[in-house]
Amino acid sequence: MGFLGRGASRKAVASALLAAVAAVASSVTSASAQEDRVPSTAGLPDPYRGWNVQITPQAGNANVLDLVFDSPLLHKRITNRVYLPTSYSSTGAPLPVMYYLHGTIASPLDNPVLGPITQHEALLDAIGPGGGARQTDIFQFETQLDRAKFLLVAPDTSYADTICETCIWIDGRQDAIPNVPPLTAETLQADSFLHKELYPLVEALFNVRTDRGGRGVMGFSMGGVAAYLQGMRHPDRYAFVGSVSGALDVVDEPGGRAIWEGLGYMRDQGYGTALTNEADWRGFNPKDLVSNLGGIDAAVLSSTGDACLPATSLLQKDCMRLSPVTNPAAAAVELVLARQYAMHSRELPSKGVNETRVQYPGVHGANNYRVYRDNIVPMANQVFARKVADPQVFDYRTTATSFSVWGYDVTTTRGKVEFLDMTGVRADGRSFQLRGSGSAEVLTPAAFQPGSKHRVVASAADGTSTTREFVADAKGRLPISTDLGSGRVTIQVD
Repeated sequence: MGFLGRGASRKAVASALLAAVAAVASSVTSASAQEDRVPSTAGLPDPYRGWNVQITPQAGNANVLDLVFDSPLLHKRITNRVYLPTSYSSTGAPLPVMYYLHGTIASPLDNPVLGPITQHEALLDAIGPGGGARQTDIFQFETQLDRAKFLLVAPDTSYADTICETCIWIDGRQDAIPNVPPLTAETLQADSFLHKELYPLVEALFNVRTDRGGRGVMGFSMGGVAAYLQGMRHPDRYAFVGSVSGALDVVDEPGGRAIWEGLGYMRDQGYGTALTNEADWRGFNPKDLVSNLGGIDAAVLSSTGDACLPATSLLQKDCMRLSPVTNPAAAAVELVLARQYAMHSRELPSKGVNETRVQYPGVHGANNYRVYRDNIVPMANQVFARKVADPQVFDYRTTATSFSVWGYDVTTTRGKVEFLDMTGVRADGRSFQLRGSGSAEVLTPAAFQPGSKHRVVASAADGTSTTREFVADAKGRLPISTDLGSGRVTIQVD
């Protein structure tokens, strides 16, 4: 071999070595990047360190993670899925979080043996075995990780064991009639699981925002109702609410009420039937709570399919892919929801809610990926990117006897289940009106000098008034107690 040959050989060897080094460096960088995206659970503080938290990439994909932990509230090991956008890093500016709530799982169908049968109809497939995970999959969240500027977290995504079957993501209560699985679903503290366990754990593990302006909630079907309820019952927690094929009214509209009664959502959670417990039902009926979002700086998206009923829809892609002929149950449910969608076209805007409405061809679940891709991602990106303002004055109504909202903590004593309405509530704690019965203990936001004394005037609807003095606590919150009688009381603080 001549000199030039030897030189060429050396160059080839050098090039090969450089390529090998580059490949190794790329592999190390890739591994490092993956490690950067998958947080360690080693340094978790209490109480999380006792929850046996594990994070595992799905099929080696560091963008889609299984977050699994032992829930003290639910007494079960819960699998949750986390989608990391490509812009996520454990350092730098924290990103917003969108929480996705899946829909109904039918207890009698939640059996792997029935999978070969249920998979042939879209609705049965969604509410059958592994439905919590299946209903997450149909949104194709992983395809939008380059566009979404937020993490997406989906609770209860085990293919083997769905926890929330008919929980509506609210807190259940024990009643005299026990649940009998698999005929009925288990009563769950689902709302508390979200706010006291999942959200804090996600915020402890990932580099995410913890303010209202950086948090959203969306859901499908029952989860769409739940998303409405989350936004309306916790308006101080979310800047974006997305309801995909979710009913706004499950009390007064016959179709929604029939579905709610037939599948036993409220009964499974300990709230009886609409005939025996109407006041309880209204406390969890989105239509009765719309005013809680009135005038609030938050965006709401409401969407539904058209059940493929218009002739022009039959040749559309999603109606051809999931035909109403071969998916009659999915078509029937979406027909009920499409009717509600049309009936309530002005319900939210008339109460001062910033709502965007979209409808695409398709049966139940057929167009979810499109709603997410074309509407939710760009809307949420815009909301999370701007400054979201908290209200200076707000209204709030609830049947809960104890609640917290916008810095107020309220506990009531009432002889029956009914709404307590707080109206004209000032964020600085200086004035608000209560309407209901019984008595109320109100702890205002921390807007006062600790230890300062304040004269509080309570004016009743009949024109009478009482004046008392209250002292701000060590945090600057004023504890005010008042008798509501059976009418309206206006509170003024000097």
